[in-house]
Amino acid sequence: MPDFSELANYLRAQIDLDSDQLYSDEPWAWSPLQAQPAVQFTPPKPAPNFTPGFAPAPPRPAPAPKPRPALMPTAKIEIPESAKSAVPSAYEKADSLEKFYELVAAEKLYAKIPFIRGEGNLNKPRLLLVVYSPLPKYLENGYAKSDVGEMVARMFGGLNVKPEEIGVTYFCKKQVSRMVLPQVALVLKKMLEKEVLLMEPQTVIFFGDKLLKQALSQNNVKVVDFGGKPLEFAKTQATALIDPEEMLTNRQLKLVTWKIQIPKCGFFG
Repeated sequence: MPDFSELANYLRAQIDLDSDQLYSDEPWAWSPLQAQPAVQFTPPKPAPNFTPGFAPAPPRPAPAPKPRPALMPTAKIEIPESAKSAVPSAYEKADSLEKFYELVAAEKLYAKIPFIRGEGNLNKPRLLLVVYSPLPKYLENGYAKSDVGEMVARMFGGLNVKPEEIGVTYFCKKQVSRMVLPQVALVLKKMLEKEVLLMEPQTVIFFGDKLLKQALSQNNVKVVDFGGKPLEFAKTQATALIDPEEMLTNRQLKLVTWKIQIPKCGFFG
């Protein structure tokens, strides 16, 4: 994880706040975002591997390699037929969101497991938040009532976006422990494009590196650097931001999102 201490020093000088205020847990609570040009930030150079005034310690011999444990057999993941065929799937012809969900739930990809629909405002929301896949805590009372969902609502509340103007959906609408295969991701992306077209949101927000790679096809960048860049997805303005699960316990990532990425996209000026 990059060290953002230089960024913190820069922001302190710009907004003239003391250290306690600067490192407040949620910067949107004490510093309403003003429309402003994006800040160009160059990550700090890593510190040298020695303390000034002292000679560097001699390198230690490398430890002997430990024997690797036997690998568990990998579970077979079936590739959906829609990933192999050029014939349009039934859901691509859906003329309503309800029909779309009905047809997607019948796809082989979701046939034998719980299918998680979107929640919140799904009819022309101001913001559609895309999360990679549901965590167990999101399924208890919904994403919006989870700890991270409440934090996200407060963040966008600082941009004058009301909770009732926000919709939430999942890229992969079932629980997964890791990124899906690229062939499966292509199918999920096609499904999401149709879902967005039916919802007609004003803006789509993608959270985290997994979505940056599989939904937005940005394979060679990290969201901490790329986040906030204005994009387009399914004929709708879009951008990627740092995963709120990472922001939840990292004050510096909250600052980067609030002070760098959100102003960069220009959607909330």
